[in-house]
Amino acid sequence: MWDDADVRFAKLTLTTRRLPGLTATGAALLALSACSSSSLPTLSGFDAVRDQAARTEAAVSERATQLAEVATECASCSAALRSVASASHERLEALGGLWDPWGGRPPEGAEEPAPVSDAPVDVEGFVAWLAATAERDLAAAADPTTTESGDDARTLAAIALGRYRSAQSLASVYGISVTTGAARAESANQRLNGLSGAGVQTWGVQDFHTSPLPALPFGQADQGLASSPALSAAVASWDCVAQMLPRNRVSGEPLADADERAEELMVRADQALSAGVADARTVRCSLPSSSPADLAVDLVAADVSLLASDSAPVRAVGVNTALTDITRWGSVAA
Repeated sequence: MWDDADVRFAKLTLTTRRLPGLTATGAALLALSACSSSSLPTLSGFDAVRDQAARTEAAVSERATQLAEVATECASCSAALRSVASASHERLEALGGLWDPWGGRPPEGAEEPAPVSDAPVDVEGFVAWLAATAERDLAAAADPTTTESGDDARTLAAIALGRYRSAQSLASVYGISVTTGAARAESANQRLNGLSGAGVQTWGVQDFHTSPLPALPFGQADQGLASSPALSAAVASWDCVAQMLPRNRVSGEPLADADERAEELMVRADQALSAGVADARTVRCSLPSSSPADLAVDLVAADVSLLASDSAPVRAVGVNTALTDITRWGSVAA
C-alpha cells in the first residue's frame, strides 16, 4: 500500500483497482487496428486522461527522488521527498503504469509515445505543480462525459487526492503553501506549451492560479441533487462525523478545534439539505473510532463515493468536499 497519509486516502475509493495501462486496450486497440503496424493509435476520452495521470505520477516520482538526493542539509526534507516519490510510484502502479501500445514488442521502425515531460525543478514550483495537476484530474473525475465509469472516476479521484496530499506534506515541511510556487510552475508550463509543436507532452493545466473544479452546486435547489441517494448518504456521514467530534475531546488524540470542525460539517450538511437533498441523518449515530485519522478517512470516503454518480452536480459535490476535507484534515490523518 501507499506510504503515509496517501495510503489512508487511497483506500477511500473502496474498490481502487488497476486500470488498463500497460498495453493498448479498448478504443486504443480499435485505433491501432485501423492504422499501419508502426503508427501510434490516438488516445481519447478516459484513455487519454489515464495516460496523462500516469505520466504525471512518473514525473513526480523522478523529480521527488532527484530533489531528495540533493537535500543533503535537511534530513526532514529529504525524507518527505522520498516518501512522495514512493507514494507516487504506488499511484503509478495503481493506474496500470505508463502506456505501452506495443506490449513491450514494438514493430521495427514503430513510433513510440513521447517521453514523459519533466516536472518543475525547484521545490516551490514542484509543489504548486503537484496541486494543480491534482485539481486537473479531479476536474476530469467530476465530468461524466470524460470519465463515464464511476469506478474509473473514483480511482482517478483517489489518485488525485493522494497527489494533492503529497503537495500538502511537502509544503508543510518547507514552510510554504501549495500555491507559493504557482508563478514558477506557470513559467515551466509555458515553456512546455511552447515546445508542444515539436511533439513535447504538456501537462494540461490551463492556469496555475485558478482551480478548474466545477463550482459547488449548493446555491439553489437542484433536482439532480435532490434525487441522489448517494448524496443523501454522504450528508448523513458528514453529520455523523460532526456528532463524533465532541467525543474526540476526551479521546487519547484530542483535536483542539473539534467544535469548529463539527460546525463546518453541520453547515455543509445544512447547505445540502437546503438544495433539496433528502435528509437521512439520525438523531444519534456512532462510528467505530473518534480518532482524527479515522474520522478523516470516514469523511473522504463519503466524499469520494459521490464520484460513482452519473450526475455532474453530484460529482461536483464529491470533488469539492473531498478537496476541502483533504486540505482541512490531511495534517491529522498521517
